Amino acid sequence: MAAQSADANERAAIRRFAADPSLVRVTRTAQYDLLGHELTTDDICQEIVAWIDGGHRVKKVVLRGQHAGAPAFEMKPRIDGTLFYLKVALCDVESSDEYMLLISAHPDH
Repeated sequence: MAAQSADANERAAIRRFAADPSLVRVTRTAQYDLLGHELTTDDICQEIVAWIDGGHRVKKVVLRGQHAGAPAFEMKPRIDGTLFYLKVALCDVESSDEYMLLISAHPDH
């Protein structure tokens, strides 16, 4: 099966959350990723907005493990000259508790 890309509504939702970092939660693994590269959630959110505004591909994938079957989205921006792998999931969208979960934020291997 060919890899899917996020549709326009998904891209808009990701951008909306990234434009307001207070709506972004970070997994423990992603927190360590950020600390290890002296990045903040705000830094990553700015990169996500720039990535989407630049028209770059947002790959849609399916999570495994704890949230098996739920959709997630991957992006690979260049941050300070290094290619990064970012993975996010949209949670409880259109509810009062909605947020975007930053799952991974590390150099792409």
